[in-house]
Amino acid sequence: MTKFKKGIAAALLVLFLAALAGCSGSRTPSSSAASSKVVSTVSAVSQVEVSSADPEDSSEPDDVSSPDSEEPDDTVSVTIPEGYTLAKIASKMEANGICGESDFTSTAQKYDFSYYSLIKKLPASSERAYKLEGYLYPDTYTFVKGSKPEDVIGKMLRNSEQRIAGQYSYSGMTTDQIVTLASIIEKEADDATNMKLVSSVYHNRLNKGMKLEADATITYCTYCLLSPNGPFDDKFKYYYNTYRCAALPAGAICNPGRNALNAAANPSSTGYYYYITKNGNYYYQKTLDEHQAKLNELGMS
Repeated sequence: MTKFKKGIAAALLVLFLAALAGCSGSRTPSSSAASSKVVSTVSAVSQVEVSSADPEDSSEPDDVSSPDSEEPDDTVSVTIPEGYTLAKIASKMEANGICGESDFTSTAQKYDFSYYSLIKKLPASSERAYKLEGYLYPDTYTFVKGSKPEDVIGKMLRNSEQRIAGQYSYSGMTTDQIVTLASIIEKEADDATNMKLVSSVYHNRLNKGMKLEADATITYCTYCLLSPNGPFDDKFKYYYNTYRCAALPAGAICNPGRNALNAAANPSSTGYYYYITKNGNYYYQKTLDEHQAKLNELGMS
């Protein structure tokens, strides 16, 4: 190789090496910049995720959990006390917006509830006033406002099926007769002990063929069946007034609770045929002479 050619080759080699060095030196900053951009992007994504999870920056509407945005409560809890009559229950249903008073009463009279065993066994009688009296079991119920009366009554009858059917028995008496007697006891006595004693008086009278002569039946005739607002005519006073009818009235005079039902089926064993109540006290007698003497003593003759 000539000296000139060697010089050119050497020059070209130097230029090549310089170019190679320049390319290597320009890559490192580019890589750093790219790396920096990736880190910045990840940081930005992380910041967005944290921000979205922060409840202070939530984009949910302000009233999501507000009570005003919830559906209104359309149920109501109603307690039916022991001794309430069907008429009083009907009035309470209307007062609580469950169903109309007249609709309740009319449905109780006309709707066929015979698929309930207790109702199916009721005697068919034109002497019975309110057909379902005695079978609307006293309890606390929850109803939907504006319900159909047959649904309301049905719920009460289902409770009665559980509380009454097959639970009480007395030799020679049907379940309906026990319920009827219990309804009188419910109105005549205030506590479980006296309920059983009053029950003994009525059982003794029934066994002897005496009239029951329960004042509560007169009250029922006066305020629930006849005047001033009763829906039945005057003949029912013979079917329900136990000073007139031979034995038990044609049907219950209220809806009795557990203590009265238990007393009707499980009376105390006594020889009493009479009793007197005054100022919350009860006095029991075996004979009419004893009864009259106690009335004189109490200033009630």
